[in-house]
Amino acid sequence: MKKELPDIRKNQIMKAAQSVVAKKGYDKSRMDDIVKSSNLSKGAIYWYYKSKKNIYLSLVDHWFLEYSTGVMKKLDTKNKASDKLKVLFNYFINQFEKDPTTFKTMVEFWRMASLDIDFNSKLQDVYSCFLEYIIDIIKLGIKNGEFKKLDPRITALSILVNIEGIHWFTLFDRSGVKAHEYIDTISDFILRGLKKKS
Repeated sequence: MKKELPDIRKNQIMKAAQSVVAKKGYDKSRMDDIVKSSNLSKGAIYWYYKSKKNIYLSLVDHWFLEYSTGVMKKLDTKNKASDKLKVLFNYFINQFEKDPTTFKTMVEFWRMASLDIDFNSKLQDVYSCFLEYIIDIIKLGIKNGEFKKLDPRITALSILVNIEGIHWFTLFDRSGVKAHEYIDTISDFILRGLKKKS
């Protein structure tokens, strides 16, 4: 399906914004930086976004749509809850290894969430939606007798926290552990803990 010009322009702006905030952080980045990185005119950017803050809040939505679409396509190919969780872990580690910029930028947006109510609200909305995806997988596993009877929300939250641990690897590279080793190990621990003993 061919993308319309507004979608192409917005994607161009989102890509530029991510590049700028990853290099400069939120506070030091300027609209002029995004204009320069996007190769668009300032007027073109202001046509779609009224401020730097508006662009970065939209970037969170952009990521969520992109990642959730990618995850859901892969989840739909699996029937077992344990396989769905493996897909979930593998999807995020593959995205991290392909381009850690998004994960690095999310650390900056977490910082902003502690300072700005709009960022806080935006991230809470996004993470709440993602948490519900995981809750549904846990409920499926319990219903099908694959998983133990555990609290789905607490279980899903622990999984989300462990996936979010990938961000740690964007900040520290001297742990002696690679990101994929961390995910492989932690996902194995989680799945073994969830599954009913045969």
